[in-house]
Amino acid sequence: MRIIITTYDKHRNILEANKYMMDKFGGADLDVTILGFKKPSFDMGSWKFVSMGNYISVNNFSNNIMPFFSDFTDEYFILGNDDIVLTNKFNNEFLLEIIETVKKIPNFGRMWLTQTPLSFYGGTIIKSFGNYHIAEINQWADYRLSLQYSIWKTSYFKKYLLPNLSPWQWELRDSAKYDGAAILLPINNFVVSFGHIMKKGVMLDNWHKSIYGNEELYDDDIKAIKNIFKKHNLI
Repeated sequence: MRIIITTYDKHRNILEANKYMMDKFGGADLDVTILGFKKPSFDMGSWKFVSMGNYISVNNFSNNIMPFFSDFTDEYFILGNDDIVLTNKFNNEFLLEIIETVKKIPNFGRMWLTQTPLSFYGGTIIKSFGNYHIAEINQWADYRLSLQYSIWKTSYFKKYLLPNLSPWQWELRDSAKYDGAAILLPINNFVVSFGHIMKKGVMLDNWHKSIYGNEELYDDDIKAIKNIFKKHNLI
């Protein structure tokens, strides 16, 4: 399944840190496509890059990605985040279980791939795997269109791919409430866990620690990523 990651010029070389950990924790088989503007100035290996033209404003987020998705025909895809580093192995086994589950849900729209609690938006368990589960959030819940790491049904994503939306406007819309779509989340399991590198253009101190749990990168990985940051004048 394709992983689509959107970025912009300021974050384009942060992606090398992202790739470093994805290569380590996800392996070379991950099918990653970057939607950006200027091409990153590092060896992207097997990752693909699609330029969206010239960067104008974050407020053009939806406009920028429209041309790519107008020709996108995969039934499902994963939308990832650019300024992160994985702190755990990419859980392919659970991802396959998720894919098999959502294929049987006609009204499936989206599912978070990050760790979430059972109480999140009043989740109701719809599939149990013993110690972990898949739950559906309520129709009234906020962030039904969250851009955090998720698997999307392409037709559902395109339904809400409207002009002139920033990422924040995309997520905060109320139009997805009571739309009848099944928005899912994992309980006691996850496909990805990660540390967040930047916030409002400032590097966070705890970028090497998971924002979802106690996981933290080993010292050798922290050192390697700091060298990446130095190479791109990020620190």
